Amino acid sequence: MLQGRDRNWPRATVARLLFSRSQRSPWPRRATPSLFSKQKVRVQRKSSMSPSLGSSQEVYDVVVLGAGYAGMMAALRLGRRRLGLRVALVNGSEQFVERVRLQESMVAPVKPRIASLSRYLRRTNVQFIRARVLSLDPVRNMVTIEEDGSPRTIAFEQLIYALGSHVDTDNAPGALQHAFRLDPGEDPRSAAALRAALHALAGCSARVLAVGGGPLSVEAAGEAKSTWPNMSVTLLSLTSAGDFSSAKVQSVVRRDLTRLGVELVDNERVIEIESNVVNTASGRRFPFDICIWAAGMRAPPIATQAGLEVDAQDRVVVGTDLRSVSHPAILAVGDSAHPNGPTGAPFRASALAAAVSGVYAAEQVIARNQGRLIRPFSFSTFAQAVAVGRFAALFPLDANDHQMLFVLGGRAASVLRSILIWLVLHFITFERLLPGVQTWPGRKRAAAPSASQKSADRPDVQLKAGR
Repeated sequence: MLQGRDRNWPRATVARLLFSRSQRSPWPRRATPSLFSKQKVRVQRKSSMSPSLGSSQEVYDVVVLGAGYAGMMAALRLGRRRLGLRVALVNGSEQFVERVRLQESMVAPVKPRIASLSRYLRRTNVQFIRARVLSLDPVRNMVTIEEDGSPRTIAFEQLIYALGSHVDTDNAPGALQHAFRLDPGEDPRSAAALRAALHALAGCSARVLAVGGGPLSVEAAGEAKSTWPNMSVTLLSLTSAGDFSSAKVQSVVRRDLTRLGVELVDNERVIEIESNVVNTASGRRFPFDICIWAAGMRAPPIATQAGLEVDAQDRVVVGTDLRSVSHPAILAVGDSAHPNGPTGAPFRASALAAAVSGVYAAEQVIARNQGRLIRPFSFSTFAQAVAVGRFAALFPLDANDHQMLFVLGGRAASVLRSILIWLVLHFITFERLLPGVQTWPGRKRAAAPSASQKSADRPDVQLKAGR
């Protein structure tokens, strides 16, 4: 007869076995390490574009470069856990920068509404990597990044290029050396440096010269004059200030700039910028204490250096599927993309175009992974707003980006513009909370692929999420 704990041995053993079985998942365990594991993923890749067989290489199904409106929307849609994709989002800053509010940073630092991207993405299937992109190798499907001062490489099956744009300083000699720009970061000529220079001259009758004529220069000139009314602010334009939309919009923009006291100088082409004077083709010279250069935008040179097909502004040339026409494993979105076909509304630089193209690029990746085709990219516009200091110009747009009905100016338009910006940000927040639910205006303007296209045009790049 069994004594003490020996008496309970059969019962205890059976209980332990049953309990351990009940806790065991009915699904087989994946051999791949967790997305957030710090160990390197060891992959044997069959593609000739990939690293050598058996090499130790950190590899992702999708790498997203840039965490602006486009990159964030793409990463969040791809980060749905049920998709099982390994997604990396690479960005040089921990903070999300609202580029449409950069003119506010001329006065004071803008408090980020997403202060920590790594914390924001914690409950998603996206790994955030704070690093600077050094180079892209589209042949080997690799990106070289600099993280904490050390370079390293990561590999990808597909890549979404969402590095945005910056003010173009290549279009006038001296712009890079002598003019400030509304660009984020800590560059000696960035928006932060401009703020310091303006505050240093706050008590003086300083001469501020903004060059451009488009929305960015209008916002810069208006912000400077609204905040420092004692300064002399001039807006120098190649054509006519505010002519980026309709005549009605231009009239309201010019009216509000004049109300603030901004001097408007039209039809002057800048040929050179010296340390304290701008020279134009007409022979006129415009002296300044602070020059703000806002005459055009340019994408980063990473794609150009990598050998992708790009346009004159270094934007990646893509088809209506937003895939690079030269390297289809790479998609480009937002300000970094130049679609070579119709997209419904014109594809100009805007928060709306960036956000919806980011979502579409993610859907392209998912469709390719599932072996199906989706309709080409398209969208429709509905409104635009431009800040003019303490005023603004806000106007509805038809589906093809044409101003219609009315143009609202003054302080009321400024309040409504702030609401629009808030809504765009919460477009991102909603995607994080309910990924895959949102759609966008004009999504079905392009024709869906026919049955013959679906059978003939089989995807040539396919992800292997469970590898």
